[in-house]
Amino acid sequence: MTSEPSPLSMRRARSADWPEIIALDARTFALPAPLPDAEVAEFRGRVTDSLVVRDEGSDGAPLVAVSLYFQLPLTVPGGACLETGGLSWVSVAGTHRRRGLLRRMLTEQFAAWRAAGLPLAILTASEGGIYERFGFGPACFAETVTVDPSAVAWRTEAPADSRVRYGTADQIAARIPELHARWAATRPGAVHRPDSWWPSILADRGFRRNSQTTDLYYLLHADGYAAYRIDAREASATVEEFVAVTDQAHTDLWRVLTGLDLVTSISAKVPVDDTLGLQLHNARAVRVTGRTDELWVSLLDVAAALSARTYGTDGAVLLEVSDGWDGRGGTYRLDVVDGRGVAERVSSSTDGLPRAALSVATLSSLYTGGTPARELVTAGRIECDSPATADLLDAMFAVDRAPFAGTYF
Repeated sequence: MTSEPSPLSMRRARSADWPEIIALDARTFALPAPLPDAEVAEFRGRVTDSLVVRDEGSDGAPLVAVSLYFQLPLTVPGGACLETGGLSWVSVAGTHRRRGLLRRMLTEQFAAWRAAGLPLAILTASEGGIYERFGFGPACFAETVTVDPSAVAWRTEAPADSRVRYGTADQIAARIPELHARWAATRPGAVHRPDSWWPSILADRGFRRNSQTTDLYYLLHADGYAAYRIDAREASATVEEFVAVTDQAHTDLWRVLTGLDLVTSISAKVPVDDTLGLQLHNARAVRVTGRTDELWVSLLDVAAALSARTYGTDGAVLLEVSDGWDGRGGTYRLDVVDGRGVAERVSSSTDGLPRAALSVATLSSLYTGGTPARELVTAGRIECDSPATADLLDAMFAVDRAPFAGTYF
C-alpha cells in the first residue's frame, strides 16, 4: 500500500509569492498592518534566499509557511568579522502547525548555509522555546533601562562644549553608516549592516511609530550617535539606537539625552555592561526594567568558528559536542596559544586532556561570551571532568566586553 504524496510543496519564493508572504508575516507576528510597498521593495533587496510552502490540496493553493535568510557579518571575540546566515521571518500558518514544515524549511536552510561555506547562523527570536533543538543558543543579551533625568547628577563636570550636534538629513546619511561600522568592529556580537540596509533604516517610515510619537532625532558625535523619539502623551523619550565607539562619546551623548527639555523619562536598550549608572552620584536614576536575549547563534562549522575567535587564556581542552539535528556532534580539540585558538575534530578523547561535554546549542551560547561557562556548568548545561576544567573553560571563553547585537532582523 502506497501513501499519497503530501499536498504541502516547498520551493524557492517567486515574485508572485510576495503579497502572500507579507500577509502571512503580518498575521503571524501580530503586526497592525502589512509592511508598506516601499519597505517591502527594500526588504526584498536584502534577502539572500527565501522558501515558501503552499498547500496544493486546498482551494487556491494558499501559502502556509515561509522562511528566509540574509547574509550578515558578525563580529566575534577578538574582532574577526564572520559572514553568517541570518535566519528571519520564519512562520507557519496557524492552520498548518505540527506537520513538520519548520523542520523541512530549516533542513533546506542549513543545506544552503553549508553550501555557501558559512561558519555561523544567527537569528533574533520572537519565542524562546523553538530554536535550541536546531542548535541555536542565546548568545547576546541586552538590558532595558529607564532613566529618570531629574535624578541624574554626573560625577564629572560637564565640558563647556557638549561635542554633540543634531544632524541634518544629509549629515545623517553621510555619517551614520560609517559610525555604526566603526562601532560594530569593536563589540563582540555586533551585527554589521550592509549598504542595502540603510535606506530603510534612515527612512524612519510611519509604521515604526504611533501618531503621538515624533520622527527620529539624531545626535551626532565624532565617535558615535544616538537616535531617539519623543512620546508627546507621556513626555518620555525612547532611544532607538545608541552607538558609542569611545567612552567619551558614550558620556557626551548621555549627557545630552539626560538634559532634554520637558522629558520626564528615557528608555533604552543597552549592553549588560553599560556604565551609565556608575557615572552618576545616584545610580538609582538608571533602573533596569528587563533583560532580553537579542541574538541567537548556531555554530555551523564548529572547528572553523572556534578557530576564528580569540580567547581569554591559553590552554587545551576537549569538547565533546552533541547535536541531534545537523551532524555536528563529535569531539573537538581546542588549543589556545597567545590567545589564538585552533580547533579540529578528533576521533577520540583518550589523550588525557581536560574534557567538557555540552550540546552544540550550549557551545553556541558560550561562543560570544554572553553566558559565562561557569554559569552553564552550574546549570548542568556543561559537564566537566573536574572543577579545574570548569575554571579553564570559564577563563578561555571570557570576554572583555559583553556582546551586543545592536540590529534586529
